[in-house]
Amino acid sequence: LHAGGDFEKNKQMVRKLQLYGVAKSKRVTEVMETVDRGWFVPPGNDPYLDSPMPIGYNATISAPHMHATCLELLQQHLQPGMHALDVGS
Repeated sequence: LHAGGDFEKNKQMVRKLQLYGVAKSKRVTEVMETVDRGWFVPPGNDPYLDSPMPIGYNATISAPHMHATCLELLQQHLQPGMHALDVGS
């Protein structure tokens, strides 16, 4: 995994998703700002591009706009204390 994240770059990525109309709700933008994508992308890749990234073992992490879209669709079903986890398929 990546050595760490970059809070400002992650926040800029989320702002772009808001501008594109993908991250619409306060709840989704807050969680995407809190969980830094840089924590999950291996070194050598820019985790803040809106693109799928290789994570090893012939697998990828989805593009940020896909995560935002899924979270927007799920948010009305998630109650306080619940979590959403994208494990791929």
